[in-house]
Amino acid sequence: MIDYHCHILPGLDDGCRDLSESLAMAQVLVAAGFQEVYCTPHCMHGVYDNTPEQVQSAVAELQQQVDREGILLKLHPGMEYYLDEYFIQKLINAQPLGETNLLLIESSVQVDPEQLKNLVFQVARKGYVPLLAHPERYDFLLPQVASAGVFQNIKRIFSHQASEVDATDPSLMVALQQQGCQFQGNLGSFAGQYGNTVKQRARQLQQGKFYRFFGSDGHRPEPTARFLEKAKDIY
Repeated sequence: MIDYHCHILPGLDDGCRDLSESLAMAQVLVAAGFQEVYCTPHCMHGVYDNTPEQVQSAVAELQQQVDREGILLKLHPGMEYYLDEYFIQKLINAQPLGETNLLLIESSVQVDPEQLKNLVFQVARKGYVPLLAHPERYDFLLPQVASAGVFQNIKRIFSHQASEVDATDPSLMVALQQQGCQFQGNLGSFAGQYGNTVKQRARQLQQGKFYRFFGSDGHRPEPTARFLEKAKDIY
C-alpha cells in the first residue's frame, strides 16, 4: 500500500518535529500495512518556504535512518502546494510526487471557484496531473444540502438532471475532474478525525468513485496510529 500524503519529514512544517517522531511515524505506517510513502511537507509562501531541493535532501537523509533502523518503508519526495497568488511562481520548479506527474495541491477554505479552476488548468498546462488533497474538507466544494445528500446531487449533475443546490454545488468538483484533476481522500476523514460532516462527505465521495488516491495526511505518530486503526476498512 502507498500513502500519497504524509508530513513525515522532520522539522519542515507542522508535521513531525524531529527524527524520533519521523521514525515513529514510519513504524506506524508499516504497522498499518504501508510499504511506500510520499513525503509531502507544506509549501506555503511566508510560512513553509520549502523547496524541492530541501525536500529531496530531507527524504534521502530520512531514508538512510529508516533503513538503519530496519524499517521496511520506501520514501519518495513530494510537496503539498498551497494555491495562492504565489503558486504560479512555484510551479516553475515544482516537486511532483516522486517519479510520477502528480502534483499535490490544497486550497484555502474560501476560494473563488473560477480562480481555483484556473490554477488547476495551469497545473495541467505544465504537464502535471493536479491532485487535490482532502476535497471532503472543503465546504465550498461539497456543501451540506438539506433537501438531498451530496452524493445524490452529484449523480443528478452527471445525469443532467435539475438540482436544487446553489452556485457552489458539487458541479464545481465535477468541473475540476473534467479538467483532469484527481482527488486524494484523507484516511483520517473516514475515521471521523475532522468531524461527522467530513466523514459523511468522504464516504459519499468514495461511493461515487471520486477517489483514486488515499493518504494519511499524518502529522504526528500517535494520532495517526489511532485513526489508521479506525479507517482500516477503507484501505
